[in-house]
Amino acid sequence: MGKRRYRRRSSKVQSNIEWLILGAIALYAIYKTVLESIQNFIINVRYYIQTFSALDWLYITIIITSLICLIYIFLNNQSNNRTKIKQEQAKLRVLRDSEYFKLMEMTSYDFEKFVANLYLAKGFDVELTPRTGDGGKDIILRKNNEIYLVECKRYNEKNKVSRPEIQKFHSALMDMDAKEGFFITTSYFTQPASTYSINKPIKLVDLPRLIELIEEAKGI
Repeated sequence: MGKRRYRRRSSKVQSNIEWLILGAIALYAIYKTVLESIQNFIINVRYYIQTFSALDWLYITIIITSLICLIYIFLNNQSNNRTKIKQEQAKLRVLRDSEYFKLMEMTSYDFEKFVANLYLAKGFDVELTPRTGDGGKDIILRKNNEIYLVECKRYNEKNKVSRPEIQKFHSALMDMDAKEGFFITTSYFTQPASTYSINKPIKLVDLPRLIELIEEAKGI
């Protein structure tokens, strides 16, 4: 039994050595083929270069110069675009901060009147509800025989609008048979509030979107 196992192992070792030798030969053949191809390519390139006339060299110079110019223009445009994007982002940050401080200086009722004027500028008929007992809505909008409601919350950025507030607003929409509602805040919405509004006729307008509405009203 020991001799048979020894013979089997010897045959396996011999087979592995044969495969290694064949692999080495194949790699060497590939290496030689690639090397010869490169050498032939270099020889052909040298031959063609030697046959170039002065006019050919002129054409080559023009092509290379044009490519360099195109690459430079492309890179320069990319750099300018990045600069413009940074400038626009900086402008938006300045604008956002400026408008935010203006909004936070308003009383809650002044903020409601401000939002009412935004939608008046957008072509809606606007009606402010009573300051107390408004039934979960601050502004009633009318356009094309349809009713829209607006609820305004002048919160600071740390005080987010919660889901119960959106639920109350949704009830007001149902009571008024309104087509759509706009819940507007100088802050943001909690995740549960955002999730609740999905598939409901409610548009959530947080601070960044409110700044956009202000700029749209200005015609910028």
